[in-house]
Amino acid sequence: MTELDPNFEHNPRTSRMTSRSSYLGRGETPLPGSTAAVNDSSSSSIPHTQAYHNLENEKELPTLLPSTIWTRIADRYRFGKWLVVGAGLFGIFAVMFIVLGTLDVLRNRKYRSELGLGSVGKTKYDGDSWGTAAEGHFDMGGKGDGTYYDPGVGILSCGTSYTAQDMVLALNYIDYGDYANPNESPVCGACIKVTGPLGSAKATIQDKCPGCGQGSLDLSPAVFDKVGDFTDGRIPVSWEAC
Repeated sequence: MTELDPNFEHNPRTSRMTSRSSYLGRGETPLPGSTAAVNDSSSSSIPHTQAYHNLENEKELPTLLPSTIWTRIADRYRFGKWLVVGAGLFGIFAVMFIVLGTLDVLRNRKYRSELGLGSVGKTKYDGDSWGTAAEGHFDMGGKGDGTYYDPGVGILSCGTSYTAQDMVLALNYIDYGDYANPNESPVCGACIKVTGPLGSAKATIQDKCPGCGQGSLDLSPAVFDKVGDFTDGRIPVSWEAC
């Protein structure tokens, strides 16, 4: 028998002996896993696959925020961000009040009046009141602080509604009286004559002033303008029944 050449293999479909070298000679692609395929890879012109990222040569990305006391607080505590925001707002208001205090703005009566702070503060002038009030009868008088407010903010204690241009006022809570229904106070609708540094004016009692001392009045801007100066904010007044 003729000894088979090891470079030949048997093709069962064609019953022909085909040489592996003949495939390579005709430019055919070697079969996967064959010795020819492995040896031929060294002569291939296709470059070896390169890594998409070279981690060893990559530079560390810079952080977006530098490390400060504020970022450390925000990262350390559960509500750190809110603490930082609160501290920032407190700082803004602190600086604002320091600047205003340095300029003596808050002590200026005109600015206090424009800010609506003219009526804010403790009793300045001695207060007192006298007389009686009953249903259908009002014979009272007094003296004390005169301040101003806007009665147009809502329904007044006497159950009425007025504006800043109306000649109305709020009587101190002592002289107004304590009633389950404040509309039942006998002072509601009573006319009084108010006298201040600049003159006198008539007005009706339509409200109660919880923060006013005995004898004091909280006037509408229309009334206050006739008896005092808005830049003073708080003036001495006296009053009596019309």
